Amino acid sequence: MPDALISRAARAIDDSRTLREQRRLLMERHDQILADLRLAVMESAMVRTEIRAHRDNQDN
Repeated sequence: MPDALISRAARAIDDSRTLREQRRLLMERHDQILADLRLAVMESAMVRTEIRAHRDNQDN
């Protein structure tokens, strides 16, 4: 009986390590996607500002 309990505990510990590693990798991926999204939004705002300035210059 103790061997089965130790075996189950060892499997649970291994599963926990695996899940923690998967979560860490997912969080890294999430952070990178979020950074890319923020950059895309900033670049879009910059382009809109440049277009607006270009139109203003054409009107003058």
